[in-house]
Amino acid sequence: MDDVLDASTSMLIAQVRKADASHKIDTAHQLLRGRHFSGPSSVVYLGDVTKALLAQLPHPETPQFLEAPGYNEQRWVIRTTSGDLNVSVASRAYWGWGLLTSGYLNIITLEGPLSERARLVLDIVSSLGQSPWEMAHQRPAQKWLNRHLDGKALKENEREWRALFATGRHALSESIEAMKLRCDAALEHHGEDIDHATWQGLFDEDVHMAQRALAEDNAPGVERALARLEASLIQLNNQTPDELVMAPEAVVSDGSDLIDLSTEPSTAVAAAIMTETTEEVPFVDLAGNPSSEEE
Repeated sequence: MDDVLDASTSMLIAQVRKADASHKIDTAHQLLRGRHFSGPSSVVYLGDVTKALLAQLPHPETPQFLEAPGYNEQRWVIRTTSGDLNVSVASRAYWGWGLLTSGYLNIITLEGPLSERARLVLDIVSSLGQSPWEMAHQRPAQKWLNRHLDGKALKENEREWRALFATGRHALSESIEAMKLRCDAALEHHGEDIDHATWQGLFDEDVHMAQRALAEDNAPGVERALARLEASLIQLNNQTPDELVMAPEAVVSDGSDLIDLSTEPSTAVAAAIMTETTEEVPFVDLAGNPSSEEE
């Protein structure tokens, strides 16, 4: 896989299958706008691949047209950035004089960290639900590549798509495994202080959900499951065991509760002394029967 992927750049060819007038070009600033833009503008046909790409970028800047569409509204070049990733897309007709959508391809150039390129490709393929490297018209596509892209082979293009896709899936798989190890370590650390079976079941359920989402190439689903696991770990590590008896807060005297024995006793001390004295007085019952001497 390493011999297929470049360290910093990827150039991918994608088949366009659908296109409509869903966007406009801001002719004053050469920027991509939505269909409801009210300023000076003209219609542009992006196509399903480019729309999927832009939708998957986490924080894209407004795409700028390096080549604006003219009479052919599906011939253009745009550029944008998202974090450390630089993206450019060129739309070109390769078959049927551009009269049909299936006669167009996109040339996608990605510059940036391999991990970000791989994740973007994974998201694009997953959202499209089809293989973008499969050309609707194989022979015309290869002839066009021979003339315009130094003979880049369709097989080579497919290998690069697949390599990036596999790299993105592998990264998600490693994230799931790392999270599973963290959960196991947390359960072992807390030992008998927690309801082990309940927490184990909670972790196992979300790990299973993450693995199932990965099997479906659903990267957002994997991330949601991992986020739930992270939240559960935080809750587990912050909870107080039921068996733990909290120590009382320390109380520091300010001196007001101390007795100065050099002065007269306090009221409490005096009361205690009186009580003690009272208890020492013998009790004589004078209401009893007359003594035997009176008889």
